[in-house]
Amino acid sequence: MDSENTYASTLAGRSFRTLITIAARFDLELAQFDVVNAFVHAKVPYNVFMRLPRGCERPDRILKLNKALYGLRESPLLWQKLFNQVLREAGCQPVKHEPCCWIRDGVILFYYVDDIVVAFKEEKRSVADDLITHLRSKFALQGGDEAQWFLGVAVVRDRANKTIYLSQADYVRKMERFLANRGNRKAPRTPMAAEELEAHYGVALYQETQHYQRIVGTILYAAVTLRPDVAFAASRLARHNLNPGPQHLKAAERAVDYLVATADYALKLGGGDRFATWTDASFADNTVDRRSLQGYVMMLFGGAIGWKANKQDTVTTSTTEAELLALSQGTKEALFSLRLIQEIGVQLDEPHVQVWCDNTQTIRLVTQDVAILNTKLRHVEMHNHWLREKVERQEVRVEYVPTREQVADGLTKALADQDVKRFRELIGVVDISSLLQQREATLRKITDEDLEALYAAVTVRPDVAFAASHTLGRQRTPAWN
Repeated sequence: MDSENTYASTLAGRSFRTLITIAARFDLELAQFDVVNAFVHAKVPYNVFMRLPRGCERPDRILKLNKALYGLRESPLLWQKLFNQVLREAGCQPVKHEPCCWIRDGVILFYYVDDIVVAFKEEKRSVADDLITHLRSKFALQGGDEAQWFLGVAVVRDRANKTIYLSQADYVRKMERFLANRGNRKAPRTPMAAEELEAHYGVALYQETQHYQRIVGTILYAAVTLRPDVAFAASRLARHNLNPGPQHLKAAERAVDYLVATADYALKLGGGDRFATWTDASFADNTVDRRSLQGYVMMLFGGAIGWKANKQDTVTTSTTEAELLALSQGTKEALFSLRLIQEIGVQLDEPHVQVWCDNTQTIRLVTQDVAILNTKLRHVEMHNHWLREKVERQEVRVEYVPTREQVADGLTKALADQDVKRFRELIGVVDISSLLQQREATLRKITDEDLEALYAAVTVRPDVAFAASHTLGRQRTPAWN
């Protein structure tokens, strides 16, 4: 084995949201498991030696590793290879576009390192049980209950309406440490003011830069995971990571203040029947380099599974050109997601990718005969011809949507208060404070039997200590690490 090859795949955030959306739409069971001491199941295929741990040193002895230990660079890759081998032995087939997702006879298994979720319909429970039994014969698994948490994300389910809410409330509330001087001031209703953030022409101190980067990194993680309503703010703030000024720090604290005030807002997945993509661009909004901002939103079965707000790589010469580049980016991402959805085994009602754009000239460029158009966009023929080819093959359908109904509009500009509310509604970021309170009360409830098991574990029954701690640990609300 090449000791320099240490890369191990992890489940992509978009894939996770896609799988959860499919589970909500088709009412799949979600059973969650955790592999105990996962890495040490994998054998080390070459010689690795280590000194004895501190306190056990022997000057004449060293240790040879037979199993992968936590801390060894190759351990994640060795574990993933072993786990994938076991899945193949169980009759599972990998999903080509998501290496951390496997399928067996309608049962979907996806994992992030040692956190495993098995999704299946009730009529496929015997297949799922057989798969889980095979995994238990190879590894020590704990769990098996309905998924409540996944990588710090709370999974709140409304089975009656076939929807699932994903919440980062605990993570967001911990951002309050960045608001030491918040006092009793009223939280902002929008994540960013309309004024443009200009470059700082002074020189920021090292400590100021580090502090600013920590805040922006915290916002950015929320923006790419479950909070698309702050994606534009995160993109704009990240431009000034190398030399932030006081105005940038104030803007970052405003975004944090907004997130903390809306901590109980969650991403709603499910509740619809279609797969569609919205693309938008804001022409030359950056006065420094005049590059346009673009964004896209992908909605599957009524839930946002993918979104992005970023500055375009090149300067565009018109709104139409900026919209064309945004349309190209969104279409490519939608085609990739469509392949993933189909590989999982989901058949959509429409065989093509539906893309919505609010610029009629851009739509004509890719749907009508270019010869009859009066356009100066010959220099962007690469994107134009690629999109036209997809439209002609009926793989993509591009249609007009009014700006008022443009879901991606909030990814390209700072919105006013009422527009932010509408953007959250369109993209599915909703307040679930009441559901979170009910969930917390349920998870924190400890029965008399649990207390008796815990008492026995700490007194005369050490053999049940693990089971007792696991039961109580499953019921409490875990802290974000």
